Amino acid sequence: MKKILLIVAVLFFAANLSKAQDFTIGARVGMNVANIGGDYDDGDAKLGLKAGIVATFPLADNIYLEPGLYFSPKGSKGESIDGGVTYKSFCNLNYVEIPINGVYKYEINSNLTVRGHVGPYFAFGILGKSKEKIDGKVDKDSKVKNFNDGHNKAGRPNKDYSKFDFGFDFGAGIEFSVCYLGVQYDLGVIDFNRNRSDNKMRNGVFSVDFGVNF
Repeated sequence: MKKILLIVAVLFFAANLSKAQDFTIGARVGMNVANIGGDYDDGDAKLGLKAGIVATFPLADNIYLEPGLYFSPKGSKGESIDGGVTYKSFCNLNYVEIPINGVYKYEINSNLTVRGHVGPYFAFGILGKSKEKIDGKVDKDSKVKNFNDGHNKAGRPNKDYSKFDFGFDFGAGIEFSVCYLGVQYDLGVIDFNRNRSDNKMRNGVFSVDFGVNF
């Protein structure tokens, strides 16, 4: 949490110092379509609402630096049928995410700009639960809190996940006047499963984002 607060303070300090005409701050909301990859590839996509802010700093002609701060839900869900019994699993992973993207913008006219971006992201897990439903009823013994060391209600050790995640953003979009519309893919490169005897697990998220620049 201290790292997050420090980065937020740096972003706002930089915003106050910047006197460049093209400097902007933007509000963003979007829809995540998340899944877990790696060896764990039998899950289905899970939807979630993301929200955050970005600060865009001009570096050179058409080139910008764009750090941000987001709440970003990730994870996956799955369903299987065995012996006529339906099993549904849910893995919810919620992060505070800090992308630091390089952006290229090309101005079509005074109101329309197309852009692309790429860069690393750093994420810190803050909330999340896993559970399983059997024929529509929650199996209480399956409930665990992700990102915490401990045990589930059945007393079995919680196969905990690392709070830290790292990866790369790839995206493109348009800016029409002060409005922004874009698509993005977050490719996680860290195996966040602490239990090394189990499958490797990496986050992958496709998102559609809308925003306003100030």
